[in-house]
Amino acid sequence: MRYFFILIFVAVVLAGCSEDKVVTSVDLYFMEVTETRFKLASETRDFDGSQPGINSVMEAWLEGPRSSELSRVVPEDVRLLDGFVRDSVAYVDFSTEITKAPMGGELEAVLVQSIVMTAAQVQGVNAVQIMVEGEIIESLAGHMLINRPIQITPSKNDNRPVSS
Repeated sequence: MRYFFILIFVAVVLAGCSEDKVVTSVDLYFMEVTETRFKLASETRDFDGSQPGINSVMEAWLEGPRSSELSRVVPEDVRLLDGFVRDSVAYVDFSTEITKAPMGGELEAVLVQSIVMTAAQVQGVNAVQIMVEGEIIESLAGHMLINRPIQITPSKNDNRPVSS
């Protein structure tokens, strides 16, 4: 009888070890530099669990791309101060360093699009509000307004969300 209980115990332990680990793939958006322009490009990352939250996704984005074909679009010293989703809007709050990098209109557009497209990968997000040091600001570098949530609409070409 004693061996029977030991056998049951071992079977239960082994059954628990065989559970499949849930992994969710999420596209993070970075910059691809071509001969003539900067453009948005995605890189897929795997996250443990069924659906990663906004903080996990944006922290992974801040780490930068793993592919040598893609470039960081955000300065390395930028930190995510907070991220949360309320009423289908993702609020992503960055440190002030995000406004310090010199950038023209095209680079600023790629930066904003990469933030929006990456945040849009989080389930339930329909718009993204970019903030700096807890404040909604007019622009990151003077070329693109970010003082309102940027709406997400499905792309006609590839069914991924794009900012409008």
